[in-house]
Amino acid sequence: MTLAALKTVTYDDKNLSLQISRNPEHVGRCQRLRYKVYCVERGWYNEVRISKGHELDAYDNRANHALLTRNDSGEGIGVVRLVLPTGDPEHPDLPIQEIMPDPLSLIEEPVDLTRIAEVSRFAVTRDCKNWSPTPGVSGADGKSNSERRFSLFSVTLMRAVVLMARANDIEFLCATMEPALILHLSRLGIKFKSLGEPKEYHGLRQPCFMKLAEVDQEMKRLRPEIHPLVFGA
Repeated sequence: MTLAALKTVTYDDKNLSLQISRNPEHVGRCQRLRYKVYCVERGWYNEVRISKGHELDAYDNRANHALLTRNDSGEGIGVVRLVLPTGDPEHPDLPIQEIMPDPLSLIEEPVDLTRIAEVSRFAVTRDCKNWSPTPGVSGADGKSNSERRFSLFSVTLMRAVVLMARANDIEFLCATMEPALILHLSRLGIKFKSLGEPKEYHGLRQPCFMKLAEVDQEMKRLRPEIHPLVFGA
């Protein structure tokens, strides 16, 4: 499958930039931010592969990578990648399949395994908790500023996922996420379906799945104020 490289997209009144690419320099920046989040902030030194301040694995070569940065300093805030299938209709070879038994076998609807990709390495650095861009996502009353910022960053990273999926003709997404992140995205109208029970995989993780077209329509109904930020107007 051909991997598409997308141009830079700027959000939130020029305070944030979102860049999607497979350029080696760009991928390196993503891997360095992943090292910062997973190793320095979370202490995952024994759970992931590390090389000279980069967190990396074999799936990086079969993925599009998105990096969210501050425009005032150029510092990375968040990262996500979309791991694409091999093109084999029986063996997409995605990270989620490392969990036994294979969670993809639990999907209850017909799925073209050449059009399913995995949302992976979805992370936001803790450094951004003291930085306040102009809020671009309306939240419920009583929501803390840090929650509002995380919502903005999450929505923007999910926009990157949608762009990467569309560029690569992807119709279905899977992921292995922390239950708290799945709940957070659900509150924003981005609803993944659980596949079986949570598993111990670098901590407790829930295998999950979505059909992009269904989430597009449901989010438009449930969160019309946020929907354009993820799926476009």
